[in-house]
Amino acid sequence: MTISIIIPCYNESGRIAGSLQKLGRFCEEQFKEYEIIVVDDGSKDGTWETVRGLRGLPIRSIRFAGNRGKGAAVKAGMLEAKGTYRFFTDADLPYHLSAFSSAMGMFESAGCDLVLGSRYLPGSEDRAGTNVVRKLASRIFSSLAGRIFGIDIRDSQCGFKGFRDRAAEALFSRCTTSGFAFDVEIFSLAKNLDLKICRTPVILVDNNQSSIRLPRDGLAMLWQLMKIRIAHKAKDDYSPQRRRERRVNSFFV
Repeated sequence: MTISIIIPCYNESGRIAGSLQKLGRFCEEQFKEYEIIVVDDGSKDGTWETVRGLRGLPIRSIRFAGNRGKGAAVKAGMLEAKGTYRFFTDADLPYHLSAFSSAMGMFESAGCDLVLGSRYLPGSEDRAGTNVVRKLASRIFSSLAGRIFGIDIRDSQCGFKGFRDRAAEALFSRCTTSGFAFDVEIFSLAKNLDLKICRTPVILVDNNQSSIRLPRDGLAMLWQLMKIRIAHKAKDDYSPQRRRERRVNSFFV
């Protein structure tokens, strides 16, 4: 049973080596087989060279010629991964690594297809001291996304998520959002595919250098939400089930 951990990164030369070494030490202690997949999203600061220069870790790396977005980077890593269980988290390892062990326990005991980190569950902690504005923005975004898609999202932007291999392949092969709002499309797709979603508390230990810039990225993410909703509604309207419903309704009119 292999664990795959995808790390999307952009201009992370200052901390990527330390993060990967820390992650590697943890995985050596916790898992029999694992792989780390680093997806360099068109970095310009030597991130790629730093990753390629690391030795002694089971690291595979993917490099984009230009910046394509976090969603595109995570998708590439998920579809390249070989693990039975596939996770992604951020390059600064913002969540205590015990989240991986907790998620694996849930996969094995509860039959989950997805295990999603949530900063708002009992047992979660914010040791990083996230400022109030970012906390509020995160909650507002998740609430809006939930209303737009009619699903219980709660903490869509938590940067810790895990998937069974078959769920990862089904979801990311369908995901079309390349930016930060890709998480919401994954939620929507998981609901449509009737996958079992579980949640686990996380401990936030580092949030000093979030790459999301408010309000510019927030507005872009809202626009991405509307595009996702329109695209999914069009697919729903022309799904076999909806076509059958329309034929039945027209028969009785």
